[in-house]
Amino acid sequence: MHALNLTLFDALAAGFSPSPAWLRFASAIAVGSSWACAAALAWIGWRRAPERLHLLAAVAAGGAASLISHEVAAAIGMPRPFVLGLSPPHVPHGVRAGLPSTHASVMFTMAFVLLGRRPLRDAGLLMLGAALLTGWARIHVGIHFPLDIAAGALLAATLATGLLGLRLLLARGAPQLAGMGAAALRLFAGSAAAPCVVLVFAAAAAWIGLRLPHAPVLLEENGPIELGTMQLYLAAALCFLLVRVRALSRLDRSAICAVLLALAAREADWHLAPSGAKAAWAVFAASAAAAAWLAARAWAQRPALGIWLRRCPEAATWLTFLVVVSTAVMLDQMPAPPATGATLRAHVALSFEEVLELVLPVLALLAVLQARLGAGRGV
Repeated sequence: MHALNLTLFDALAAGFSPSPAWLRFASAIAVGSSWACAAALAWIGWRRAPERLHLLAAVAAGGAASLISHEVAAAIGMPRPFVLGLSPPHVPHGVRAGLPSTHASVMFTMAFVLLGRRPLRDAGLLMLGAALLTGWARIHVGIHFPLDIAAGALLAATLATGLLGLRLLLARGAPQLAGMGAAALRLFAGSAAAPCVVLVFAAAAAWIGLRLPHAPVLLEENGPIELGTMQLYLAAALCFLLVRVRALSRLDRSAICAVLLALAAREADWHLAPSGAKAAWAVFAASAAAAAWLAARAWAQRPALGIWLRRCPEAATWLTFLVVVSTAVMLDQMPAPPATGATLRAHVALSFEEVLELVLPVLALLAVLQARLGAGRGV
């Protein structure tokens, strides 16, 4: 297997004497395919309202695949080609383990989930083609072996099969589960839901910070928490783009979506990549205009703000969102702990910063859910 892996890599990788045209094409695919797929899914959801819930389920499955693939890769510890000196890294990338490929795990998972839904099979085929092309591109630029891509596809097939089996079990036990689901929704619809969510994440942050010296992979650049945050921002943006809330106009939802996309771009470090700097600044400029629009809208509606705060659970969620943003910004201004010799206090502070950033898109998704559940306030 190892010999076959190396033979395929030699055949597919650009190596030390790449073709400039092919390398530019592969680099663009390797870096930008995730965003192109997100845009395609948003367009499909916009055009096919009845399938929006299934599209969001596919995005959630992709997020789960990302977290699992990171944990599996950290456990296996398979180095990437450029780490072994087999190829230069033609796009910037960290040196963490690469088997299975996270890109392959996420994209193939979403493709298989979409293929399992008849009205979305064309979207599934589109995602499957994008996954195959992205797998080739990431091999070509020297950051993955073919075996990494194959392992990601195998993990995706396993997850998709498990989700299909779970769906069949839920269909059989639907009457019994309906009451449990209604009770859970009532909990999320309350004003105390957002503070409780933050407390749960804060407890997780404390636990991660205490064990961080022994498990630094959790909070590393492009690690599980950072990538999970970016994917949740994309899911939240997709929700605001596709889910109708009576209290928000289409322009309001588009503005919120622009801000969430800018936060996702920041998590992806677009502003640090030479090829993506101009696009990142364009996204940030659009998000600044969107934030200004939302601030003006809030100011114009301030006479009704007191009633909104008293009657709408999502108001408590947005206030919690602002408090968490402020706290995360203050923690972000603290100096990063050194690679060695950092105090336990510094590790806990870093953990709180990253986990509180993770809770922000969760709160945005919770606000959408609460607005939809609010009788007489959202459709």
